[in-house]
Amino acid sequence: MMSDETGQMLVVYDDPSDHRSLSLDDTSSAEESPDETRLSLETANDTIPYIGQRFSTHDAAYEFYSEFAKQCGFSIRRHRTEGKDGVGKGLTRRYFVCHRAGNTPIKTSNESKPQRNRKSSRCGCQAYMRISKTTELGGQEWRVTGFANHHNHELLEPNQVRFLPAYRTISESDKSRLLMFAKTGISVQQMMRLMELEKCVEPGYLPFTEKDVRNLLQSFRKLDPEEESIDLLRMCRNIREKDPNFKFEYTVDSNNRLENIAWSYASSIQAYDIFGDAVVFDTTHRLTAFDMPLGIWVGMNNYGMPCFFGCVLLREENLRSFSWALKVIE
Repeated sequence: MMSDETGQMLVVYDDPSDHRSLSLDDTSSAEESPDETRLSLETANDTIPYIGQRFSTHDAAYEFYSEFAKQCGFSIRRHRTEGKDGVGKGLTRRYFVCHRAGNTPIKTSNESKPQRNRKSSRCGCQAYMRISKTTELGGQEWRVTGFANHHNHELLEPNQVRFLPAYRTISESDKSRLLMFAKTGISVQQMMRLMELEKCVEPGYLPFTEKDVRNLLQSFRKLDPEEESIDLLRMCRNIREKDPNFKFEYTVDSNNRLENIAWSYASSIQAYDIFGDAVVFDTTHRLTAFDMPLGIWVGMNNYGMPCFFGCVLLREENLRSFSWALKVIE
């Protein structure tokens, strides 16, 4: 829930000259008065939006309001704009609203098409922040001209708000890792566990969920539908071109086919240098698709959390393969 300091700000700030501005459908363009701006500047802090607050771009205002919303227990979305870039004065005003603002229109039933029976999260919430573009001394900036933090729904706890779609993100580096794991044939659950080990976070505390990973893999297959499996060796080479600190080793059989392959990212190599005094080589995981054991090197950091060092895929479970795997981590 919100802190007492944030809770004290659950009031509406708006232009005194624009009494209709609480409505998200308002199209008025009046600015706040100097007295109201001065009062807001004196009573606001750096984490709560206030009338007269300035931003260099509307994207910067959005990021600020988004972070405020995350701390309070909700997320935001872009709502309505006034003006258009390249036309007249250009874009002059933007509204950012709570993700539960508005109401979902009733869909007309169509018996020939199956309907998705999913309840909408929108409930007509009126929380919003409005910004307007101003020009002073030849420069342009965006100023907060309306703000309301009244919600007609419960706000989420910090451990819940991170599951909102707006805050679930997969970075480009994480996408690369997940796609690489997918090419090895491991399950999504195993991917999540490996990522948790690598980032030293507790289960369930990654910035994305299993559903997000499945959607990512599905979109990847759509881009390349004819390729069911990944050339893992080629992918490792591509990653090392982008990150010279990425390390991988492999062996090929007499027919020049990939036999064993091990890989480790720069962060894992650094962790091994620091916490590699004791290493566990876990081979309990197995790839059902290829009937191959997946070996994982794991250690423990100084906080008592598992620490991920690297992975290896072995074509055969024999003394030669395990000996190679244990030596390659050195």
